[in-house]
Amino acid sequence: MFTFFLINNSNYFRIIVIGILLLRFAVIYSQERPIDTFKYEIELGTDNDFLVVNASSDKYYTYGVNASFRWRVDNPNFLSKRFQNKTGYFQSLGFNIEGYTPDYQSSRNETKRPYAGWSYFEFQSTYGFKNSFLRWGIDIGILGPDSQAGALQNWFHGHITGDRVLDGWKHQISNQLGVNLRGFYAISLHQNKIVDIYGSTDISLGNVFTYIKPGINFRLGKFNKLSSSAVNQNAILANTSNKEFFLDGGIAVKMSAFNATIQGNKIDEFNFIDSNIINNLFFNAQLGLYYASNRSTVGAKYFFSSGELNDNDNQRYAMLTFSYKF
Repeated sequence: MFTFFLINNSNYFRIIVIGILLLRFAVIYSQERPIDTFKYEIELGTDNDFLVVNASSDKYYTYGVNASFRWRVDNPNFLSKRFQNKTGYFQSLGFNIEGYTPDYQSSRNETKRPYAGWSYFEFQSTYGFKNSFLRWGIDIGILGPDSQAGALQNWFHGHITGDRVLDGWKHQISNQLGVNLRGFYAISLHQNKIVDIYGSTDISLGNVFTYIKPGINFRLGKFNKLSSSAVNQNAILANTSNKEFFLDGGIAVKMSAFNATIQGNKIDEFNFIDSNIINNLFFNAQLGLYYASNRSTVGAKYFFSSGELNDNDNQRYAMLTFSYKF
């Protein structure tokens, strides 16, 4: 009779078996993972010069929107095994859209910076250490009209803010596949209970951006170590009792060898703008405020740049970001 029941109720039997297997997996998973950590994190963010008070909006790097998904990796792989002294390891996948325009609202803008849109996926691996962390990754996407950066900005102007729709996007830098190899390293130089002084180096090598940007930074307040802090999107490595509230600031010098959003394609449009008016060395500064609870992180940061072109004035924009761990 029991056999007859199983044969005629095979769907129920399958459900019971699958349920048992899933329960078994959950038990094994909970035993292998520390109970005081989260496995995943999602983040949404935006950059915009519109967010800066008393600043003319929509010039140079005018906006960016991004979304990221991060996951903590507990089982070592070939590359992570190279770092035997790491304290944590996670990977992330993100999507970004960035828009660049001239300062079309100002009569003082003598050089018409080209319109450029850059949409890309990014994959990154981050290794945390006692007083530092290392991140490497790759960006792959489209620079040009197919990025939809111009369409997104004009939609926002037309339907949300009621601002001017920009005709200049019709003449933006043409389509090309973009690939950048990225690297970022930061190390704490001096730290006590409320102050952390740390150095950083940001590097990009590719046909969209090629640069190196060393900097010196500080944190003031209550914070985790660099490898598990919200300041550089490392909070996924923090434990569930994570609490942070701090100011973060810094200065850096950016040495740029190539910027396709100004110069276009290296082969077809390399002389889009006279190289004599491009700044290959310029100053950057930032100041931000972060709050992180056990699951959520909120950040706001102000950015200043001395400018990518010789006869353009300084650029300012702000960033807002929110992330959630589970």
